[in-house]
Amino acid sequence: MSLTKFTALLTVIEHSNITKAAEELGYTQSGISYMIKSLETEIGFPLLIRSKEGVMPTENALKLKPILKNLIETKKELDLCINDIKNAGQDSIRIGSYNSTLLNWVPQIMKRFYVKFPDSEINLVEGSDSELEEMLISGTIDIAFTAGVTPDGFKFVKLADDPFLIIIPKGHPLEEKENIYPEDLFEYSIVLPDESYYNWFTYSMKNSSIKHSEHLKYSLKDASSIMSMVANSLAISILPQRSFSIVPENVTVRSFADGHSRKLGITYPGKKSLSPIISEFIKTAKDVVQGCRL
Repeated sequence: MSLTKFTALLTVIEHSNITKAAEELGYTQSGISYMIKSLETEIGFPLLIRSKEGVMPTENALKLKPILKNLIETKKELDLCINDIKNAGQDSIRIGSYNSTLLNWVPQIMKRFYVKFPDSEINLVEGSDSELEEMLISGTIDIAFTAGVTPDGFKFVKLADDPFLIIIPKGHPLEEKENIYPEDLFEYSIVLPDESYYNWFTYSMKNSSIKHSEHLKYSLKDASSIMSMVANSLAISILPQRSFSIVPENVTVRSFADGHSRKLGITYPGKKSLSPIISEFIKTAKDVVQGCRL
């Protein structure tokens, strides 16, 4: 016999109303009625007295009521015990991240995660591509928010695409171009944030005959500093959409005509099974990012 049916019966008895029981349990009224009738068939005697005024438990149902309550409470205790055993010694997660994902995603993910695991501990470490890769390999962190960094033995779960955008000062010649391609940028000085963007840039330009490295004039870590350089017409830049939230008044943002983006997600060890708490964190991250469209 199904514990779900017993829960339905007990809830109907407590409310003396099938509709209210259905609302509480998240079922339709017909779904609750079907479960009760099915239970009556299995048991072999009526459990509810139905009338225009509502429903009342039969004498036999009242005899079952305290046993059903104990059974359901015991099941809850069993589930809690199993959960505690599975998560024993796994109440903390060490997470690496870019600054942009720390700003955009991580706080909301943590907030929802703590609802499920209020006693867990999350330790955050900020780093670049190469730093996060080193920490993953050394075991300093358990998982990392990355742009597809997958060292040998690791796996990557994608959360979202992050388009690369062209950042130019107002009045720049590129502002009037209807379609902008990567090779259109090479006659101008370019500023990029760190090696992860430089790697993308050189990879995208691999078929170009232009010596693109000569045009990379500056390297700055912070997106706001890069915006300031562009705003003062010292260079143009390429930034992922999620790396900045404020665009200065004298700066224009354009998209690539052929579309370029990086894949943002979580990198985790692939050679061993994940602990339940880490698996739940990854699931929560997917729900938050893909559900909220951050």
